[in-house]
Amino acid sequence: MLQNLKGFRDFLPEKAIARNFLIEKLKASFERFGFDPLETPALEYAQILLGKYGAEADKLIYLFEDKGKRKVGLRYDQTVPLAR
Repeated sequence: MLQNLKGFRDFLPEKAIARNFLIEKLKASFERFGFDPLETPALEYAQILLGKYGAEADKLIYLFEDKGKRKVGLRYDQTVPLAR
Protein backbone atom coordinates (compact mmCIF):
# COMPACT_ATOMS: atom_id res chain seq x y z
CA MET A 1 0.00 0.00 0.00
CA LEU A 2 1.26 3.47 -0.82
CA GLN A 3 1.73 5.85 2.06
CA ASN A 4 1.33 9.61 2.22
CA LEU A 5 4.34 11.81 2.72
CA LYS A 6 5.28 12.44 6.35
CA GLY A 7 3.21 15.30 7.72
CA PHE A 8 0.40 14.90 5.17
CA ARG A 9 -2.83 12.96 5.26
CA ASP A 10 -5.91 12.24 3.22
CA PHE A 11 -9.39 13.26 4.31
CA LEU A 12 -11.80 10.60 3.13
CA PRO A 13 -15.36 11.72 2.26
CA GLU A 14 -16.93 11.40 5.71
CA LYS A 15 -14.19 13.38 7.45
CA ALA A 16 -13.80 15.81 4.52
CA ILE A 17 -17.50 16.70 4.69
CA ALA A 18 -17.36 17.28 8.47
CA ARG A 19 -14.12 19.26 8.14
CA ASN A 20 -15.49 21.47 5.36
CA PHE A 21 -18.67 22.09 7.37
CA LEU A 22 -16.61 23.30 10.33
CA ILE A 23 -14.37 25.46 8.12
CA GLU A 24 -17.41 27.14 6.54
CA LYS A 25 -18.90 27.84 10.00
CA LEU A 26 -15.62 29.41 11.13
CA LYS A 27 -15.38 31.53 7.96
CA ALA A 28 -18.93 32.80 8.44
CA SER A 29 -18.18 33.68 12.07
CA PHE A 30 -15.01 35.58 11.15
CA GLU A 31 -16.83 37.48 8.39
CA ARG A 32 -19.60 38.49 10.84
CA PHE A 33 -16.91 40.15 12.95
CA GLY A 34 -15.54 42.06 9.97
CA PHE A 35 -12.60 39.88 8.96
CA ASP A 36 -11.89 39.63 5.24
CA PRO A 37 -10.63 36.45 3.59
CA LEU A 38 -6.99 36.27 2.52
CA GLU A 39 -5.34 33.66 0.33
CA THR A 40 -1.62 33.79 -0.40
CA PRO A 41 0.73 31.60 -2.43
CA ALA A 42 2.61 28.79 -0.69
CA LEU A 43 5.84 29.78 -2.46
CA GLU A 44 7.97 32.86 -1.80
CA TYR A 45 11.36 34.00 -3.02
CA ALA A 46 13.98 32.41 -0.76
CA GLN A 47 15.53 35.78 0.12
CA ILE A 48 12.24 36.80 1.73
CA LEU A 49 12.00 33.66 3.85
CA LEU A 50 15.59 32.98 4.93
CA GLY A 51 17.42 34.52 7.86
CA LYS A 52 14.51 36.43 9.33
CA TYR A 53 13.60 34.00 12.11
CA GLY A 54 16.85 32.18 12.83
CA ALA A 55 18.60 29.00 11.76
CA GLU A 56 15.96 26.71 13.27
CA ALA A 57 13.21 28.36 11.23
CA ASP A 58 15.36 28.18 8.09
CA LYS A 59 15.43 24.39 8.50
CA LEU A 60 11.63 24.33 8.05
CA ILE A 61 11.82 25.82 4.54
CA TYR A 62 12.01 23.58 1.48
CA LEU A 63 14.22 25.38 -1.07
CA PHE A 64 14.60 24.84 -4.81
CA GLU A 65 15.25 26.73 -8.05
CA ASP A 66 12.46 27.45 -10.51
CA LYS A 67 12.87 27.27 -14.30
CA GLY A 68 14.20 30.84 -14.30
CA LYS A 69 16.98 29.81 -11.86
CA ARG A 70 15.40 31.88 -9.07
CA LYS A 71 15.69 30.49 -5.53
CA VAL A 72 12.24 29.74 -4.18
CA GLY A 73 11.02 28.44 -0.83
CA LEU A 74 7.89 26.66 0.33
CA ARG A 75 6.67 28.65 3.32
CA TYR A 76 5.55 26.87 6.49
CA ASP A 77 3.14 29.47 7.90
CA GLN A 78 1.41 32.76 7.09
CA THR A 79 3.85 35.14 8.81
CA VAL A 80 5.69 36.33 5.70
CA PRO A 81 2.67 36.68 3.38
CA LEU A 82 0.80 38.69 6.00
CA ALA A 83 3.79 40.99 6.50
CA ARG A 84 4.26 41.40 2.75
